[in-house]
Amino acid sequence: MTRPLSRRSVPTAAFAGSCLLYAAAWVAAAVALPDRVPVHFGFSGEVDRWSGRGELLVGTALVGLLVAGVLALVAFAPVPASMVNVPHKEWWTATPERAERMRAMARADALWLGTATMLLLTCLLVVTTAVADDPEPSLGPWFFAAIGIFLAAVTLHTAYSFVVRYRPDRDGGADG
Repeated sequence: MTRPLSRRSVPTAAFAGSCLLYAAAWVAAAVALPDRVPVHFGFSGEVDRWSGRGELLVGTALVGLLVAGVLALVAFAPVPASMVNVPHKEWWTATPERAERMRAMARADALWLGTATMLLLTCLLVVTTAVADDPEPSLGPWFFAAIGIFLAAVTLHTAYSFVVRYRPDRDGGADG
């Protein structure tokens, strides 16, 4: 019997899942891409640079590994509470318990940002793979919708963090 995910492990599982999804999209791209592929799109969504499949696969593998690695490092590196930048930092660092809670919340925030970022990168890879054979490939509305959703989610989470999540309370903790 498997244990249900704890509240603290959900962000870790989501991040790991988004990394696995990116890896699966990369494998699918390696199988499906033609020899000549779009490797850069302009602001209009139209292709402005083409290259070989190998360049795209090496580039997307490196970007995925770098982004996932940096975000995992940010989330899991043992950082002193004094180096964590959150609203009401003085309140959060006033006791060891609060400081630990702040670090746990910041870790979860980094993992959720990492999940959103890896999902956006996966979307770009999937769209690039899907349009690579089109006579006139472009990112299309789905990718721009994905960017809009990503930006809205990050903006809303940032506002929520400043207004609610890191707000001090009488019980000695904030939401999780």
